[in-house]
Amino acid sequence: MHFRTPPLAEALTAVMIGLVISPWHGVASAQEEASAQDDQDTAIVTSGSSETATLDPELNRLIEDLGANSFAVRERAANQLMEKGPEILAPLRQASLQTSDPEIRLRTDQLVQRMTAGDLQIRIDAFLSGEDVEFDGWMQTQGFMGDSSGVREMFVELMLEHPEITKSLAGSSRERFVAMAAGMGRVQNKMFVRLEVPSRADVIAMLLPANDPNVPVNQDFESLMISLLRKEAANNLHRDVQLGGPVDALVSGWINRSSLNNRAEILFFAMSWDLSQSLPLARRTIVDATSVETIAIALQMISRFGDRADAALVAERLDDTRVVSERGFARGEKQTTQIGDVAMATIALIHGVALADIGFERAQRHPTFSFMFDDLGFSSEEPEKGVTRKQVRERVDALLQNNVHAQEAVEPS
Repeated sequence: MHFRTPPLAEALTAVMIGLVISPWHGVASAQEEASAQDDQDTAIVTSGSSETATLDPELNRLIEDLGANSFAVRERAANQLMEKGPEILAPLRQASLQTSDPEIRLRTDQLVQRMTAGDLQIRIDAFLSGEDVEFDGWMQTQGFMGDSSGVREMFVELMLEHPEITKSLAGSSRERFVAMAAGMGRVQNKMFVRLEVPSRADVIAMLLPANDPNVPVNQDFESLMISLLRKEAANNLHRDVQLGGPVDALVSGWINRSSLNNRAEILFFAMSWDLSQSLPLARRTIVDATSVETIAIALQMISRFGDRADAALVAERLDDTRVVSERGFARGEKQTTQIGDVAMATIALIHGVALADIGFERAQRHPTFSFMFDDLGFSSEEPEKGVTRKQVRERVDALLQNNVHAQEAVEPS
């Protein structure tokens, strides 16, 4: 079966003619390829020219300048190396293999790609038709997202729009961090300077390296990721028949690594996308967070995706009287919802008890967020009729006690 070539791949391939992605993984394979290519380059250029290029102090200096802190120095070095042409391909490949500086490795590889006229489109067509064609980063992407026509099309878009990302996936965490930082700058410029709509490749380019636990992510990255996930491209990925599941897993992987800074917003988003894999973050939030809103939303998420095993954790918030929301009525009555009320509703739901049955008479089950905070409130005055906060607490305590007895019954003596 032949998978269609994405229009983006056709357009970008025309622009990026000369881009060659190494079909090998690992240093040993890369060294074999470089060695074979070195012999070919030496046969093409005049006798001694490759040797001269390798030993040329100016060439060595320009390669070192590719790792300079100054953008201007890096750009000048890259332009001067490009002017030397294909005769320096061998020393560029050698420098990429031997350097310990990921910045130099990244930029020498980019120069080699620009200098080499390759068969990228032929290999892409074979890859999209289902053939076993190797590209840097494909094995790792396949490990995250599986192998389907949709995933292959997505990978081609990613490889063409963010080649340093796909290449880094086969490398070290440090290389992934460097590539992610470069990609992050490009996406930020695209969204906030050029005011262009991000592509789905932009979304995947940020998610893949962020799922490496050894790649640090900061506040700026979290803000960009949240902004990306609100866009149409991300929502289309989420709804895609082939890509939705793998993308949800990638998003959950990043969510479970996120900081407390944006926790309420991230948990709210996770519920809106139905990301049950993000439940571990909600559990940690109950322990770590101090914000009333953040704790309340974490309880909502546990009520949606958790089970009875979460009861003891949630019960730690039963005596928390901080106010989550309050609502006033025309007759002067004011009702407040406390964190403890949200905890009681959560315990009821993870035990399979309806909110009305436990005593929250106005509350209805919400399909996305389990309940609305306002519907869990109680009046500060003793009601003439209806269930009081104290009575609901007694019923919840009974559920917890029954849970303890059930656990004791199944545990071996």
